[in-house]
Amino acid sequence: MIFIVPVAAACLYAVGSMGLKKSMQAGTSARRVMAVSNIAMALWSVPLFFFFSGTWDLKAWLAAVAAGIALFAGRICSIKALEAGDLSIVAPLLGMKTILVALLSLAFKAEGINLWLLVAAALASAGVALLQRGPTESMIGMKKAALFAFAASLLFACTDVLVQSSARVLGVGYFHPTLFLTVAVLIPLLGKHPAPPQEGKKPLWFGSGIMGFQTSVMILVIGLSGQATLVNIVYSSRALWSVVVDRLVGEPHIKDFMVSRLAGALCITGAVILAILTR
Repeated sequence: MIFIVPVAAACLYAVGSMGLKKSMQAGTSARRVMAVSNIAMALWSVPLFFFFSGTWDLKAWLAAVAAGIALFAGRICSIKALEAGDLSIVAPLLGMKTILVALLSLAFKAEGINLWLLVAAALASAGVALLQRGPTESMIGMKKAALFAFAASLLFACTDVLVQSSARVLGVGYFHPTLFLTVAVLIPLLGKHPAPPQEGKKPLWFGSGIMGFQTSVMILVIGLSGQATLVNIVYSSRALWSVVVDRLVGEPHIKDFMVSRLAGALCITGAVILAILTR
């Protein structure tokens, strides 16, 4: 489960993100995308309350609330990054979370991390550097996307560390619904946002449903396994899937950067293999 589920979630991430990107290209506001995708995450988490048990612990419950706040802020940054740059640039940039989770976990001693896991995280980050190349005329958008993506990565890393350190204390049945309901409660802070245009509705609902599902599944796996670093290394394969999806249905210029982006994907694949072999 710890390997198969993150790989599947990575594939779903690429497909869902493209749906959100297409919706914004059709004229849907970024705030609308943030709101709908966050609601989708909250709805996917509700059944966990009925299928998993929980044990009350105030400190762990507060950690769940804090994780929800970090996830909410991270989702805002990731959507803004997607609005500014190509999917095949933004998704790899979000892969910075891989090494951030490893470093935060090491700093807070949330999990046992060996040298090879750190090497794998560094290799995944090298892949990110190769994958983020794009056309020179898009440099301003790329820099903006990079800034938002780094902020999102840091916030998502904080979310994952909080999940792995406290989810098993509170119990998945209490922790995850608390986390995602916190996200739902914060949605009004986004303010008013217009309804999407007709051509933006289908990709918005499609992308939000998939993104909400894969995010919920990823946090569930981290909560059950307590291995945020390993799960994120495997999940970093979303960079590969994002390049493939962007090449198939994205902007035409993507084909001009396939060599470097595929090289980056190979680095990430190497990181995944290394993580598996050192388990």
